[in-house]
Amino acid sequence: MTTLLRPLPAGTALLLLASCATQETDRDFFIKADANKDGRLSLEEVNKEGLPRLFNRFDGNGDGSVTLVEARVVEPGFDEKVFASRDLNKDGKVTMAENEKVALSRGGLKKQFAEVDTNHDGVIEKAEAEAYVAKTDAARN
Repeated sequence: MTTLLRPLPAGTALLLLASCATQETDRDFFIKADANKDGRLSLEEVNKEGLPRLFNRFDGNGDGSVTLVEARVVEPGFDEKVFASRDLNKDGKVTMAENEKVALSRGGLKKQFAEVDTNHDGVIEKAEAEAYVAKTDAARN
C-alpha cells in the first residue's frame, strides 16, 4: 500500500518520521516539519511536509508527476483503479496537487498520525516520535 494513492498500512506508517527513499533522518524531518518550532507536530504540520515527501518517493524521474509505471516501480502490484482515483484530470499522471487534494479530502495522514500520537492529545511530541522509531526499528530486526 502507498500513501501516494492510499493510506499506509499500520506497521509501515512511520508516518513521516521514517525513511521515504531519502537521506533525511527522522530527527531532521521532525525539525523541518515543526513549522512553529514548539517541539511538537500537529496533523497539519505532518501533512504539509509528509505528503510531498511520500509523493516524491514515487516520482522516479523528478518531473513533478507520477505515472502508473513509476508507481509500479516502487510497488509492483499498484492498483490501477486507485491510481485513476488520484488522476483527477485523467491525463495518465498524478501531480502533487492532485494527490494532495485527494489525500487531504480523505484525512491526509490522520491514521498514521494517530498511531504515533500515543497519548491522543492531537500532537506528536519528540518522545512519542522517538518511541515509534525505536518500535519500528526493533520490529525490522
